[in-house]
Amino acid sequence: MNAAHAAPAGPAGPAAAPHAHPQPDQADQPDAGAAPDAAQPDVIGAAADPLAGEGLPGAGAAASRIFRSAAHLTSEGSSTLISADQVRDIHLYGNQDVRRLLAGPLPDDELRKLRRVFQEPAEYAACKEQLRTGRLLVLCGEPGTGRTCTALSLLDDLTRGQVSRLDARSDLGALEENQIRKGHGYALEPSDAGLPDETGLDRLCELLGRQEAYAVLLAAPEPGDVLSRGGRYYRAHTPPSAADVLTGHLSAELEDVPDAVLERARTTAADPEVVEATGLDELLPAEAARLAGLVARHVRDDLTYGQLLTGCREFTENQAADWFAAGGRSESPRQLRDAAYRIAVAVLEGASLSVVAEAAEVLAWELAVTVDPEAMPGRPLFSDGIGARLVSARAVAEAGVEQVGDEDVPVRTVRFRGEGLGSAVLSHLWQHRHNVRGPLLRWLAGLCEDSRPQVWVRAAVAGGHLCRLDCSHTVQELVQPMAQAGQARRRLFAATVLDVALASPEVATAVRGLVGHWARQGDEHLRWTAGAVLGRGRATTTLREALDLLGGIGVWEDGRLRADAAMQIAHLTGAHCDPLPVRRIRGWLSDNRRPQQDLGLQSTVSLASVSVVDLWNQHPDLAGHGDWPLVLALADVRPALAPELAGLLWTALQTGRSYEAAQGALADWLSGSASRPWADRLEAFLPLLVHTEDDRNRLLALIKELSEDPDQPLEEQQVRRLWGAVQGAGTR
Repeated sequence: MNAAHAAPAGPAGPAAAPHAHPQPDQADQPDAGAAPDAAQPDVIGAAADPLAGEGLPGAGAAASRIFRSAAHLTSEGSSTLISADQVRDIHLYGNQDVRRLLAGPLPDDELRKLRRVFQEPAEYAACKEQLRTGRLLVLCGEPGTGRTCTALSLLDDLTRGQVSRLDARSDLGALEENQIRKGHGYALEPSDAGLPDETGLDRLCELLGRQEAYAVLLAAPEPGDVLSRGGRYYRAHTPPSAADVLTGHLSAELEDVPDAVLERARTTAADPEVVEATGLDELLPAEAARLAGLVARHVRDDLTYGQLLTGCREFTENQAADWFAAGGRSESPRQLRDAAYRIAVAVLEGASLSVVAEAAEVLAWELAVTVDPEAMPGRPLFSDGIGARLVSARAVAEAGVEQVGDEDVPVRTVRFRGEGLGSAVLSHLWQHRHNVRGPLLRWLAGLCEDSRPQVWVRAAVAGGHLCRLDCSHTVQELVQPMAQAGQARRRLFAATVLDVALASPEVATAVRGLVGHWARQGDEHLRWTAGAVLGRGRATTTLREALDLLGGIGVWEDGRLRADAAMQIAHLTGAHCDPLPVRRIRGWLSDNRRPQQDLGLQSTVSLASVSVVDLWNQHPDLAGHGDWPLVLALADVRPALAPELAGLLWTALQTGRSYEAAQGALADWLSGSASRPWADRLEAFLPLLVHTEDDRNRLLALIKELSEDPDQPLEEQQVRRLWGAVQGAGTR
């Protein structure tokens, strides 16, 4: 390095340093009562990256970006508890051996309403013709898509009202001809036994033909090609438009009101606040019908607007309850895999299709061995289709990007068709399916072993949501073991869980108490984890308390955690954009005690090394500052703070044990400023670092050295601008 900016060997600078800087000899010499130098680090290192060992560049920054993007579970209010009476009970029929036809004629009033509100789907005519000529139709569709109404309407059209619904326990294999009424139509969704095979369907078709009767059997799609199973009997159900269903039901519900009231109902149903309250991008026909009923009650003044919104918010809760309804089929291998995929989307929403699919298979294995510990579950290979899997989870695959190191690569990402489904799924499982907790927590902990931030950070955010629902259980079973782990990623996982939980007022006080206890009395790993939570900016009621705790962590055992605490102080500064952290660092630099001085120097280096994009929680005023160095961004949004920030960096540059790290951070600014939006701010900031001719010469020498770098020299125009900024600075 050029001699003009060699590291100071001893005391340097004026006798009374500008901006109330401590005397350099104070910063370089330990206090008389301090521990011997052998017990204290002599050199302030570069800013600590807790994920430096991940093997991928920018792992820490990528983790913070994923955290900020995982908003589907971190937003306050998603911890609403679902009361027991909001979840529909699913009653089991037991193991009755039913050998008779259990039929219930469709009541006349239901039939009349069906005729008024039914909206024909696109392939209705083709289905009707197939049923008319073949007597038997197996209609494949997801629950809630209107398949039952379609089946009943088809039968009504062909039998002129002679329609019955069969009990799910009906044994079609034991059905006899004399049990089928002549000219009648039957609708049935078989229960655990499932549909008859091809031979059984042929026999049923023959019996129906003898009685000139009809039957529509309902089936949910298989993960693979649903039509490959059945040949001539099967047809995929095409749902009608939810908007058409809504309009039809509103017209039927409000047929006796003036046109102005009906128009008001249509406007209310399209109200953005009402649509948002459902938590769904698009409604299924059954949900559209229910929304019509709620809106009709509202315009008739039976429901207030607030009650209408409350009813809409139950849509996602009802969907989650349907997905995980109790019963024998819910624990079959196929149903466990469906359940696992839905949970994986809830936890990893926004991740790539392949990530979600693989995580779902791992969870399906956990669920299967919990149900049957002796089982050796495998995976289907060619009988599984992603398209059907997405449909079963009300999910969609979209074009997106995923980071590999510092670069983005194109991927197909997965999300629910509605922001409310993710939290509804986790809330339902945590509050109503206790035995799922064990495998779910083991799976989340296992996801932390994946070094990709798009996996482990999202898993941690989901863990935070669960912590908000049952803090005691989640802390004991998940957070505490992670917080005490030797691996930094696992401790960051625990810190993320707690930070997300802090958004819930019900548990925030308990979490703050836990973090404070770890910060004051924990072992090395617990103090480290507490610091990582404190750096997010929400773990204390005041900023002063957070700085007190981080200061204690930073000087604990002569600075064992100094670099880690300093990094969190930088994150805390970016989370608040308040002058207090900067002034606290100044206070540490002015302290006579060596550990406090070192913490101040290390905090300064960390401030200079962190970019806005690296922050876990950004202050709103920093929005739009992208990859700006945090110091320059703070100087931009808080101009009055610029001299104090420059004073900190000046002190670090004047102190022998922090000189190299501070100079390295400054060199990164200079070499990375070309064509960046913060180049002008850097040029305005550099003069604040010049107080003597030595300061000017040191900066000019650094610029000259960077301009002569054989690999990545500064651009000529950039050198002129930087040189001019430093040359034009007056000394003080």
